Amino acid sequence: MTTLDERFQKGIETRTKFGGGTLTGGSVPTAWDVAPDLQRIAGEFLFGSIWHRPALQDKQREMITVTILTVLKRDNQVRRHLGNALNLGLTPIEIVEVLMHSSFYSGVPATLDALAIAKEVFDEKGVDYTPQKVFDATETPDDLYNRGVARRIEYMGPSGGGQGPVTQAEREFNRLGTEYYWGSIWTRPGLELIDRSICTMAALTALGKEAQLASHIRGALNIGLTQEQIIEVFIHATFYCGLPAVRSAIDLANEIFRSR
Repeated sequence: MTTLDERFQKGIETRTKFGGGTLTGGSVPTAWDVAPDLQRIAGEFLFGSIWHRPALQDKQREMITVTILTVLKRDNQVRRHLGNALNLGLTPIEIVEVLMHSSFYSGVPATLDALAIAKEVFDEKGVDYTPQKVFDATETPDDLYNRGVARRIEYMGPSGGGQGPVTQAEREFNRLGTEYYWGSIWTRPGLELIDRSICTMAALTALGKEAQLASHIRGALNIGLTQEQIIEVFIHATFYCGLPAVRSAIDLANEIFRSR
């Protein structure tokens, strides 16, 4: 059992890694002057305890953090954590892919704002970044659709069937979703399938979308994430999106684990 001081010192180690070897005051340093006890609590709980847990890598934890801050539109913290991400070893391509992946959860406007911030951060830090241009406009919609179906089955397994859509509008929407969500975004290079799964669970937890989260918990298990790793995604989210959302996600995951 560590002491509170030991946890706080570990928190300083984490924040120093964020700063690339320099301890900084964070995204809103003046806030600590108003609530110094919160600085201590965050230093021990989040930076000194959660960030040191072994089930996830630091890079994966930063992907979770950036995803949550993006979908919740916390632009000031997005800016800080994009810099942290570079210092923790994420490549510019990985960062941009995390932001692009979030677009189907937060909506494109929030992602565009985060991408603009990323451009500013890259420029400020002199990062050499060449965007990936992998979308092939010469493909047919059937190509996109078939690739999307294959990726969805790889991730979630064969569809369980069910009654299916009632309206033609939903059938057409489902087709487009399979083409662009599964066929374009989920198959892009730059992020591993496991990382996309982790980011998705983080986004859905932050947004409180339990119905969709359930299928992605099953998908995460299907591609090899352990129960402990899945729960760790939710634990990491606590200080970024709140305990109630995390508790609901953990309770949902436990129901799924017990049913398998």
